[in-house]
Amino acid sequence: MNYVIRFLAEFEVPIYLVLGIVALVYLRRVLMALEEKRSAIFGLEREAAQRKVVSATSVLILVGLLTVGEFIVATFLAGELSQEPTFATPTIEVLTTATTTLPGVIPTDATPTPTLYPQADIEGIDSACINDILEIESPEHLEEISGVVELIGSVNTENLGSYKYEYSTMGEPNWQTIAAGSGTRIDESLGSWYTSDLVAGEYMLRLVALDNDGVDQSACVIVVTVTGDQ
Repeated sequence: MNYVIRFLAEFEVPIYLVLGIVALVYLRRVLMALEEKRSAIFGLEREAAQRKVVSATSVLILVGLLTVGEFIVATFLAGELSQEPTFATPTIEVLTTATTTLPGVIPTDATPTPTLYPQADIEGIDSACINDILEIESPEHLEEISGVVELIGSVNTENLGSYKYEYSTMGEPNWQTIAAGSGTRIDESLGSWYTSDLVAGEYMLRLVALDNDGVDQSACVIVVTVTGDQ
């Protein structure tokens, strides 16, 4: 069902165009049938014209209902879908056994060093994108985007309570929250961003990890270009 909603939201404009063409065709048929009924001399001709009016009107009503349904799905259901909270599955902590250092052997630190991820480097903007910890994999930093954009990334910080993602124009940041979620994410979908109504240009996209009290822990910021193409 989620894929159907995303499909209807992504192809909202083409669907409206198809419905509009169908509506024009059947509106013309209604007008022609009404003209036939007005000019009909015999009763059978008027009955035939009346049936054409009823048939074409039924199709117009159906097109109207489909248009209303598409509007509801694309405007309300798709937005709620991107904001549905998700919950992390329980994780199992692996117990580590004590190791013995043999004489003459120098112990090494087996903990891997976190890998930095491509991110914005803007004065006054704090960003700490780390691979598999806090990152936005898609869209990529400096990528051109348009329409409905699905965010893929990771939110796996310590004491994670929830996360949110926001956008702002370049320059003085004015962060606008897009949606939020909860639970650990590693290389998974974080939600969707609907860019159709934005003015074309460069935007900052920020993924923020929050603790259980709703306090910001850290943020990952990238820069993308909205092209305005459907």
